Amino acid sequence: MRTPRPLKADLHLHTAEDPLHTIEYTAKELVSKAADEGFDVLAITNHHCITFNRNLASYARERGILLIPGVEITIRNRHILLLNPPHGKIPSDFSSLSNLRHPETLIVAPHPYFPNPHSLNGLLLKHLKLFDAIEYCHFYSPRINFNHLALRVSRYHGLPLIGNSDAHFPDQFGTTYSLIHAEKDPSSIFAAIRRAKLEVMTRPLTPLQMGSLLGRFLTMALQRQRIRHGQWLRARLRTRRSHLQFLPPYSPLSKE
Repeated sequence: MRTPRPLKADLHLHTAEDPLHTIEYTAKELVSKAADEGFDVLAITNHHCITFNRNLASYARERGILLIPGVEITIRNRHILLLNPPHGKIPSDFSSLSNLRHPETLIVAPHPYFPNPHSLNGLLLKHLKLFDAIEYCHFYSPRINFNHLALRVSRYHGLPLIGNSDAHFPDQFGTTYSLIHAEKDPSSIFAAIRRAKLEVMTRPLTPLQMGSLLGRFLTMALQRQRIRHGQWLRARLRTRRSHLQFLPPYSPLSKE
């Protein structure tokens, strides 16, 4: 009996709809690129918002791609991936995250040991039972690889390892992904991931590629900081104007 081919999947992706990053390609453009590269399954996991609707799912389906709703949330300033979360139930702490432990929702620890203030680091082992899988992220080279500790945790604790790109730029996409042995529907895919019925497909970046990506991420962070500073200044000015409106009339000739 012929075994069906595994599904080519990337379940950690960002697009122009992300409210925290300036990304040049839209969700539809990413879907089109993924279709050209033979992907079967995607999850767009923008920060704090779910980029998914009927039209986008239909657009993906017409191109042979199953689009799974996803989001990258922040708990205690640490990032966590939720795939197919219940509508309107985004947790704000680890105790409420445990309420999402259902077969129809997948909880993934993204880039857990990368030198990033938003990585889980020690909180992963502390809350290990909340997670269904741990991510093997694309950003590494033959000499520098922060995935090694994630690999050790995966092997020691039996937590499945899933390959994702966490792409913010076009050339990141396709560098790391997973081949999942499942039927092409979310419940079958999640069950296969939990049983580690998948392979991580990955290749290291060259030092030049890593340096280029790091520079672009720093530029993106500076742009975000300028935007936030501009928003703070505008809010400050609005506050001052509203305060001035309530000051009593002032005359330089007043004796008070």
